[in-house]
Amino acid sequence: MNSSIFKKIKSSFMILLLIIPLISCRNHNHECLITNVNVVDVNTGDILKNKTIAIDSNRITAIYDKEIFGSNSTTVIDGKGKYLIPGLWDMHAHYKWSHVDLDPLLIANGITGVREMWGDMPAFVEIPKKMQQEGLVSPDVYLSGDLIDGNPPSFPTGSLVVTTTSEAINAVKKQIEKKVDFIKVYSSLSEECFLAIAKEAKKRNITFAGHIPNKVSIYKAIESGMASSEHLYGFLEGCVSQNNNGNPPKSIEEFISRFSEKRFDSLCSVLAKSSMWLCPTLTVNRAMSYLNDTTFTDDSRVAYLPGYIIGIWNQKINPYTKSQIDNFANSTRVRYLFELSLIGKMNAKGVKFIAGTDFPNPYVFPGFSLHDELLLMVKGGMPILDALRAVTINPAIFMNKTTDFGSVEVGKLASLVLLNKNPLENIENTKTIETVILRGKVYSRKALDSMLEQAKSNSK
Repeated sequence: MNSSIFKKIKSSFMILLLIIPLISCRNHNHECLITNVNVVDVNTGDILKNKTIAIDSNRITAIYDKEIFGSNSTTVIDGKGKYLIPGLWDMHAHYKWSHVDLDPLLIANGITGVREMWGDMPAFVEIPKKMQQEGLVSPDVYLSGDLIDGNPPSFPTGSLVVTTTSEAINAVKKQIEKKVDFIKVYSSLSEECFLAIAKEAKKRNITFAGHIPNKVSIYKAIESGMASSEHLYGFLEGCVSQNNNGNPPKSIEEFISRFSEKRFDSLCSVLAKSSMWLCPTLTVNRAMSYLNDTTFTDDSRVAYLPGYIIGIWNQKINPYTKSQIDNFANSTRVRYLFELSLIGKMNAKGVKFIAGTDFPNPYVFPGFSLHDELLLMVKGGMPILDALRAVTINPAIFMNKTTDFGSVEVGKLASLVLLNKNPLENIENTKTIETVILRGKVYSRKALDSMLEQAKSNSK
């Protein structure tokens, strides 16, 4: 072959090799790319290094093993040295009362979903639809309706009071008509009404969750198919030794002195094999335990809350004397610390956990306190990965929404949190938020800071 012809062919071939990658790059016309990022796989605990995440509309559409390039219109987020986790879920929230004021605090803290535990306003059912239609800066919501309670109800307003099985069945029907995601049961229900609710919920294929009623044992609640139990209600009672002539403990100290490791192991085994999840709400339990401790109550995060929430806190606390608050807090603290010490052991025995805070109860801060909850879980002995699962993949499994939430995978909603530090090294690194992506919309650190500053400004 003529050398000059060979040189021309070789030159053309080299040009073609240079052009092919460019053509390939142009083909990656994604709306958003997170490049060179470390993905935290919450299923395995692995760190998937140097991935490029592609987002189109509101979903993850591709995960590349190397950096790729988009079009001129592509939003590119540099993830080098950063860690990507699924958006966080607060699985025990009272969000509806003040969601417009609380939304910025939630999003700025990486909370992209909440389980609303008391959504009794009919109009509130429409909020999730409005979020999608109007693009509001709001988390996804998994919604309950009115509390179904016995007589007298714990909260006369916003409760459906039932005293017979027929009333209990009708209450379930009313909630289903409101198109709620689950039924919320409460403390004063009789066992008969509780079991009627359980039976009707199963018949109508809707889950029920909430407080294990005072007159119902945790074993009976598990057997009934209750989806989740809140605040660890009923758990310690189920671990008490019964060799005291059938007399129940009269104080928290007696509860602890009669705590039976054998019954604890048995209860954990039953829970692990059951469909019930526990949402311990350690943050609210802690808050009730330290109401008389100014080093706890003088929390600078109060500055982000609207004045009316602080007013509600004061209304709850002010009627009580200092002595009454001291007695309540001191007694509650003994139980809280003992239950906290059991968390790791329960987790090791296979008890299933989701994380929730019960905001905005006194000194439970919307958004911020979910990170407190994770830290408390770890302090209670839970491995960091399991604590992280309690706010990501576990909520998705619990809600039967793993096709949309819970992990960083192709096809799932692009509700993600980009961290500056590895959360598996230190659970407090969940607070090192650089970017939040909510259903595909990107909020930079600057935008998140602006949300927080606006919230602080509105609180004055």
